[in-house]
Amino acid sequence: MSEPSRNEQFAAEFNQRFEALIDWANANWPEKNQPLVPEDFGASRREIALLLGARLFASKPYDAGPDPSDGGEQYVNVSPAPWP
Repeated sequence: MSEPSRNEQFAAEFNQRFEALIDWANANWPEKNQPLVPEDFGASRREIALLLGARLFASKPYDAGPDPSDGGEQYVNVSPAPWP
């Protein structure tokens, strides 16, 4: 199995297991008067996206898309939003 397909398979299984964990957490959460909401898992989703994107596919070259003269975006914001 080639490395890119092995990485994609790992990422897909990782996401599947994380979704199963969220389902389990929602089903077994003991505080019924304060249920879990999707926003409770937002930070985890961002961290997993970084882990599975930047770290797992670090050997892949960055694809910035077409140049602005070829119809691509003129400005791409790469700075993270400031912490509130």
